[in-house]
Order: sequence, then structure tokens, then C-alpha cells
Amino acid sequence: MFATILFLVLSLVVVRITFIAKKIGDSYTKLLLVGVMIIYTIQLVGHVGMIVGFFPMTNMSLPFISYGLMPVLLNAFLIGIVLSIYRRKDLFATNTLQGNQQ
Repeated sequence: MFATILFLVLSLVVVRITFIAKKIGDSYTKLLLVGVMIIYTIQLVGHVGMIVGFFPMTNMSLPFISYGLMPVLLNAFLIGIVLSIYRRKDLFATNTLQGNQQ
């Protein structure tokens, strides 16, 4: 039961990044968000696939759950990029509109 809830919560992060990417009009920031989403999704699906038995066991961490400094820092950095883009989404839209008018 806890594993299902944990998987749903971690999957909601991917869904939220997708919604943020749809709101952004700038192509560079969309590509950046898609890259973050792919890295996060590969970690999540890979780890769950190993636990279920679809993939061979490797040293891949579950985002924000597995022990270790570097995986936690990587995921924190990726989510920080997403939050920074979302915070400045109106700035990107304004710059895109001003660039089209010139």
C-alpha cells in the first residue's frame, strides 16, 4: 500500500513538470524541462522496474528516497531548475513577445 502511494506521489512530480512545460512558450525552456522530466522519469521507472522484476538489478536510485549524496543532490538540482523556470514563466513570455515585436 505504501509503495503504491509513494509511486503515485513521485509520478505526480512528472505530471506537474508536464503541465509546467505546456505553460511555457519559449522553446529552450521547454527543452530544458523535457530533459529534466526524462532524467527523473528514467530514474523512477528504472527503479520500479527493478523492484517488480522487469529490469535487471543495477545501482539506480529512487528519486528523493534512496540513500546517497549525489542522487539526492542531482534530483534537488533538477527540481530547482523546474522551480526556477516556473517562477520566471511570465518573464520568458514577456521576452518572447518583445522579441517578436522588434
